[in-house]
Amino acid sequence: MTVRKIILLLVSFTGIGCSAFAPPSLRFTPTALIQHQTSMLPIKKNKSHFRLYAVDDPNNTEPTPSFMETLATPEVMMANVLEGKFGQRGEPYVLAQFTLFLLLAIGYIPFLGDATTPLLGSLFLLSGLFVVYRSSADLKNNLSPWPVPIDRESGRGSLVNTGIYSYVRHPMYTGVLLGMVGLSIATDSIVRMILTCALYYVLDRKSEFEEEKLGEVYGEEYEKYKEEVTGKFFPSDFKKVLML
Repeated sequence: MTVRKIILLLVSFTGIGCSAFAPPSLRFTPTALIQHQTSMLPIKKNKSHFRLYAVDDPNNTEPTPSFMETLATPEVMMANVLEGKFGQRGEPYVLAQFTLFLLLAIGYIPFLGDATTPLLGSLFLLSGLFVVYRSSADLKNNLSPWPVPIDRESGRGSLVNTGIYSYVRHPMYTGVLLGMVGLSIATDSIVRMILTCALYYVLDRKSEFEEEKLGEVYGEEYEKYKEEVTGKFFPSDFKKVLML
């Protein structure tokens, strides 16, 4: 393999021009990955220099646009920013979004100092405990650690679709997750937060198994419940929750 082919291979795999390896009379533009290391895309000689085209069609000789050429111009961006009427473009959402971006960048909430972490963690933890309590109270005799529902013939099993279960299908798991997030924040533990993510995965899989069993026991009644309450862990309609 010649040096020239090696250079072209590097261009093909990295998409970076090889002007550092070639004399000024040679210039290469980024290209697509080639299918085989030994096969080369067509090269078209253009006056005093060569240009390698990134093409799906060998007959297409249009050069690949640069990254800057794919972006909107400053004039277009400014026109988009000024588009619409003030106060009707969703400004509160954008303000909240960039405020959170700023807080994430600096890593703390001004004026609260070191109190931010324990306060926020305690808020999540207490919220989780409250949700667990409400869920347990609504389940009553149906409360069980197992994902298989209580047998109806025992006289204790029934489909619970009222109370907090009218907002989410698995509020018990929601409360547990909120509590673990709160504990992770309050203790400033990245390990606990990672383990909470793992717990979320386990509870998600467990809830799938549980819903399968609930469907077997309660049939159309449970399917109708799933259609009415679409949120698994978190409400699909937060406005309804705020009206509690």
